[in-house]
Amino acid sequence: MIFTILKVIGIILLVVLALILTALLCVLFVPVKYRAVGSFDNTDIRAKAHASWLFHLFALHIEYADETDGYIRLVFVKKGLFADSLGDNYEAFNDDVMDDAAKTETEDKISENTGDGPKIPADESEHITDEQAEDECTARTHNEYRSVTDENQHIKQQTKLTHKKRSKKTHKKQFKDKSDRIKNCIYKLKREYSDERNKAAFLHLKKELFIILKRICPRRLKLTMVYSTGSPDTTGISLGILACFPVGYTNRWRITPDFESEKPYAKGSFDIKGHVIVISILAATLRILFDKNCRRLYNRISR
Repeated sequence: MIFTILKVIGIILLVVLALILTALLCVLFVPVKYRAVGSFDNTDIRAKAHASWLFHLFALHIEYADETDGYIRLVFVKKGLFADSLGDNYEAFNDDVMDDAAKTETEDKISENTGDGPKIPADESEHITDEQAEDECTARTHNEYRSVTDENQHIKQQTKLTHKKRSKKTHKKQFKDKSDRIKNCIYKLKREYSDERNKAAFLHLKKELFIILKRICPRRLKLTMVYSTGSPDTTGISLGILACFPVGYTNRWRITPDFESEKPYAKGSFDIKGHVIVISILAATLRILFDKNCRRLYNRISR
């Protein structure tokens, strides 16, 4: 009996270890495939991007045309992206609050004015009919409701403007802090690069980063374009500049200059396709982390 229980426990442990090993091998060796296709005609840009892993069980899809749309899929669960942002929710919340306040204030004023009916002097009550009194009360209530609505619309606009100003100030402050950090990091890198002891670390980083970029770069990069800068001379100069980059003729780009057009324009289509294997990126990252020169450089910069 005891041996049977131990046998069952051992089988369960082996199955769990096999599943963990299979999952680890899938993460390391199954490539993440990506593809982006689209077209452009001056400012009219339409594009689709799709990334998938493990037989499309995990996928990310984004489309851009007049609006941005997309979804993410985890196995059989699909969830849409680009939900309402915090600013939209904030404005919707303010609209609801203002509408409720407007309704409450209007109802209070209506109840005050129509509680006992319109006040009519005693000597003129016989000359005013019930229909005239009702019309007068309705007109007065409508005017008061309109004034309350206009006032609440003004309050809404002021609230939105205040919120936008605060968000702009916050974004400016965050952008300034990030830019200061980047400047400090660049200054430290320049200072350390001038030190002869860190040249080996920078050379190693350059080598490994080129390897990572080579693994990430797309295997196919097609481009078909017809363009003009509005002037024949600048169109020819730009074509010569584009011909200097080997990425164009190695992928057989079809770029046609239009020397006769007097207006600048660009229209065409593109197709980008590639894949990334995690083990290659991980190996390059580990080589950087375990290099003693890189570790010393990191310790000096992070002080």
